[in-house]
Amino acid sequence: MAKSEIRQFLKEIRTKFPDVVPLMEKHEKWALTFLMEEFANLTTILFNQGNLEEALEQLQYMSEKLDTATKAEFEYIDVYYTEHLFWKGTKEGIERGWPLVPGNLKKLYLGFHGKAPRVVV
Repeated sequence: MAKSEIRQFLKEIRTKFPDVVPLMEKHEKWALTFLMEEFANLTTILFNQGNLEEALEQLQYMSEKLDTATKAEFEYIDVYYTEHLFWKGTKEGIERGWPLVPGNLKKLYLGFHGKAPRVVV
């Protein structure tokens, strides 16, 4: 079942990147889409803070996961992670982070947004 598959995926993310746990805990455990969006928020926060090494680890993980993703995992990476990246991104965070986004994730982002990220006021 897709929900159990996504729960396992989110558990893997929490294990590999424990800094996301407090962000995820703001939501109900059944709110799987919001949990994935919080992982995108964490990546964006790291860009904004200039913590590029950790942000790059997250991007590489998601990029590699995308290459072997099931249909459900692909949807969550595409719709709830990649499309949500750079939401609340600062000018500096976007300038630092966008060049680091792997090609397969960048393609998904551009496919949805139609352009590179920009600061939304």
